[in-house]
Amino acid sequence: MTISMIAAAVVMLAGLIGTLALSGRGDEQYTSATKGNLTRLVLIYAGLALVLAAGIGVYLVL
Repeated sequence: MTISMIAAAVVMLAGLIGTLALSGRGDEQYTSATKGNLTRLVLIYAGLALVLAAGIGVYLVL
């Protein structure tokens, strides 16, 4: 169980880091055009983290 939680956290962090690393590349127009998309994607990752944490908590209680 602990290994699964650690693996899920590692995959999620790797996705976030990869997304942020790729967002810094490109020309000026690309960077300014994707700023809103990046903000929404980070919010999706944050929401997903909350949902996963709640799901794991419910699973451990039951």
